[in-house]
Amino acid sequence: MIKKLADEIKVALVTGACILGMAIIFKQILHIQVDALISNGPAYLFIIYVISRRQSKKMKCDKPLYWNLGIIFITVLIIVLYAI
Repeated sequence: MIKKLADEIKVALVTGACILGMAIIFKQILHIQVDALISNGPAYLFIIYVISRRQSKKMKCDKPLYWNLGIIFITVLIIVLYAI
C-alpha cells in the first residue's frame, strides 16, 4: 500500500513539474497563450494512470517510470507542436 502511494506521488511530482515547465516555456520563452485543454495534457495522462491503477491489480505497464516517460514525452510533444 505504501509503495503504491509512493509511486503515485512520484508520478504526480513529475506531472506537476511538467505542467509548470510548460507554462514557463509558453509564457516566458515562446510568448504564446495556450488554451487550458492543451496545457493540461500531462494532467490527463496522470488521471488515466490513477484510474488504471485502481482498476487492475497487476499490469505490465504499472511501473511509474513508464508513466513518467509518457508524461514527459507528451509535454515535449505539446511544446514542439506549438513552437513550430
